Amino acid sequence: MITPDLIHDSLAEIPENKLVDRIVTDKLWGREFFMFHGMPSGMVSRQCVSLTSAPGNPKGDIDVLFCAPDLPQQAVAYQIKRVKFGINQLRSETPNKLQEFKKLAQQTNLISRMGFWQVYAHFIVVADGREQNAEAQSTGNLTFQGLSSKLRSLLYSAVSSAVRLFDSRIGLGVMEFIQTMDSEPFTVGTHGIHIRRFCEPTPQSEALTKWVGDVFPQVTGSKV
Repeated sequence: MITPDLIHDSLAEIPENKLVDRIVTDKLWGREFFMFHGMPSGMVSRQCVSLTSAPGNPKGDIDVLFCAPDLPQQAVAYQIKRVKFGINQLRSETPNKLQEFKKLAQQTNLISRMGFWQVYAHFIVVADGREQNAEAQSTGNLTFQGLSSKLRSLLYSAVSSAVRLFDSRIGLGVMEFIQTMDSEPFTVGTHGIHIRRFCEPTPQSEALTKWVGDVFPQVTGSKV
């Protein structure tokens, strides 16, 4: 295999919080990956929302919370876990963080039981395929290969096994971002999402709705 001199940063090495921010704030991806049929239009988001002042004083935070203008009673909460496949993971066919799905389930279940209108858990899979694709590209053949069949099988087997850990109403999604060439992350590559199941909405309590209104005061006008 050719070992190329890589110039640009690796998609797999972007810190998780910056990765999430890049996707959520993108005008297209923010809608494609987080706003599904039946959700209110015009939702805006807040990231890393502390639960300290929420009803019941739970611990932790919400990775991304969405709310539409004047609809704090229809808040959508997301918990997110990155699964990265850097160059070394692709070489050795060893995935990263698959064992941490349990932690994602615990926090997402907590948020679900707080009673948000909709709750989702998203796995964001990022893979740096630049090295493995370099040989084909050096001969003029464009390739957008990402995970091998073995890695893909390991990944989706782990996701399938983790489904039972999540409360039944929680929606589950798997995003994939592949860096296929030595270009800046998010410029050349492939991306997509697979929704394992959609969330089952539930009515929010007045106390939680008031708290959401306080999180989004400029959006809701705190009219709860």
